[in-house]
Amino acid sequence: MDEKKKPFEYKIGNATIIINSGLMKLTEEERAQWYKDELAKGNPVLLDIVRAINNCYRKY
Repeated sequence: MDEKKKPFEYKIGNATIIINSGLMKLTEEERAQWYKDELAKGNPVLLDIVRAINNCYRKY
């Protein structure tokens, strides 16, 4: 299988987690830059994720 298309896979206990995102193949710095770039572009999916995470930390 082509290395670029191979999913990222790791185990936690008895669970196997498979991630098909190319983001997992980037370095921490590259991921941080991608995140900043996508927020600046107004990526609607990323903005929804940020909103959802922030709502988890809000006090009601």
